[in-house]
Amino acid sequence: MSGTFFTRPYQLGHKRVEGRFVIPSGIRCTHASTIARCFAEAPAIGVITTKSISVAPRAGYREPIFARYAPGCYINAVGLANPGAEAFLAEFAGVEIPPNRFLLVSLFGGDVADFVGAAEILQPIADGFELNMSCPHAKGYGIQIGEDEELVVAITRAVAAVKAVPVFVKLSATMRGLSSTAQAAIRAGAAGITVTNSIGPALAEVGVDPILSNRYGGLSGDAIRPLGLRSVEQVRQAIGAGPVIIGMGGIGTAEHVAQFRKAGADLFGVGSALTGMDSAAMSAYFARLQDQCGRGFSLGEEAAPRPDIDMSYRASKLVSRIPVAPGLFKIHLERLPREYRPGELAGKYFFLSVPGVGEKPFAILSAAERSVFVRTVGCFSRFLEETPLGTPILLRGPYGAGLPRFENRTLVLVGGGTGIASLLEIAYACAPANQLRFLLGARTRDGFFDLDEFHRLGDVLLATDDGTAGFHGTVAELLRHEMRAPEEGLTFINCGPEPMVHACFEIERELAPAEHIWGAIEYMTSCGVGICGKCASPTGSLTCIDGPFLPYAEFLPRCRPAPNRAAVPFV
Repeated sequence: MSGTFFTRPYQLGHKRVEGRFVIPSGIRCTHASTIARCFAEAPAIGVITTKSISVAPRAGYREPIFARYAPGCYINAVGLANPGAEAFLAEFAGVEIPPNRFLLVSLFGGDVADFVGAAEILQPIADGFELNMSCPHAKGYGIQIGEDEELVVAITRAVAAVKAVPVFVKLSATMRGLSSTAQAAIRAGAAGITVTNSIGPALAEVGVDPILSNRYGGLSGDAIRPLGLRSVEQVRQAIGAGPVIIGMGGIGTAEHVAQFRKAGADLFGVGSALTGMDSAAMSAYFARLQDQCGRGFSLGEEAAPRPDIDMSYRASKLVSRIPVAPGLFKIHLERLPREYRPGELAGKYFFLSVPGVGEKPFAILSAAERSVFVRTVGCFSRFLEETPLGTPILLRGPYGAGLPRFENRTLVLVGGGTGIASLLEIAYACAPANQLRFLLGARTRDGFFDLDEFHRLGDVLLATDDGTAGFHGTVAELLRHEMRAPEEGLTFINCGPEPMVHACFEIERELAPAEHIWGAIEYMTSCGVGICGKCASPTGSLTCIDGPFLPYAEFLPRCRPAPNRAAVPFV
């Protein structure tokens, strides 16, 4: 490969683009904030593809949605979850795509009108459109559309007429008539082909149970690279030298890029290889990959080591359940993956999983007693509330970046609702070297738990919405009432719902420098390994892997926050 191939600009539609690497649809950059951050921090990325968007919102599948079933090999079934075209467009208010970068907007639907409707709404932000004709696990969409060549032609022609931008048709290596469909798409007005999507439907199991909630999903990573290479070669032979091919499927090293380049790819999608990388590691990875591609690869040379993040499941059991209040309870697990010292799980969390029921992330309230605090909000937490003791529970983790080491500080730990559950392990970690104060808020006095242990570690002040315990009001109002002047070494750590944390931030900025303010907000968290992108902060950090506790500056919006992202992840 020529060294300048990866650094010189190239024409793509109306833009002169720099960077030959592509973020595929559904990988990491599923919110506007993450897209903006990746463009800003990883110049080797020339093209970012949005998640696949439809006219109407789509909930998708319950967790688990992404799993590793062998080293470097993954299976996923997100179910084309998206907020709908209007809501997705609203996220981009205030976001400017750099002039030398390309936003490829992925669309899906069940017919021509669906695709055109989404394209018409999203055309203000689109440098190009990618038509998802290859999702392997969503009935009535994806590959079921792609297998109908006449429908592919009609959709491609119609979307190409919406706006004078390049249209790419995303196909699968396993499609019948791949070559003829690619040819037909180009004749219908497509500027290029993206190949391959994940491969499936496939089934992977943990023990004898399906890993994914949908049972079936698409394979990605090392396992599909041979199919990806063959499909790129096949499409290039079919469409000739002119149209652009975005090649993907197991790309992770300079050697892989060279293989796809020789097969006929012009641009190179990197997806599953990013598993386990936080934002800083991903930026460094792409810089290193571009440098290696420019210098020429060495056989066996890796652009990045295998991720050491643990995605394996381990067996445990539900051994006790203690009711706290209606819809609030504490459970104890038979075991964690290993014995942890008190405080060792500060700022970290596990996924609890039950095959056939679902999977959700939870902070460990106390590593010593292997306890988790739960609020009943959906089918998985309801299962934990009702299932008999002794029920098998699977665990994976721990995940999260933890917190920096604090010394000689006055640490004010502010928790609201189930966010209180994250504070005890933090307190264990920080108590020996700092003075601790707790400000805890709940709707009623019944919402508090383990108060004796909090009192043992520091001063405790309570706030209740109804005034049944402590201060009558919110925990932010308690913070305002009790802390009115800056103090030397004052540091705040907040955990709870988004409105609560932001209200506390506003008060704390008057009391301490920004770098002494930390927070964790209950964003939706589904994968834990930096792939699905659901947990993006306003600055584009992925709280599942960059956090969940982040410094105050990471919550200052670069763009309009995504609607309806709040969930109950760290509880």
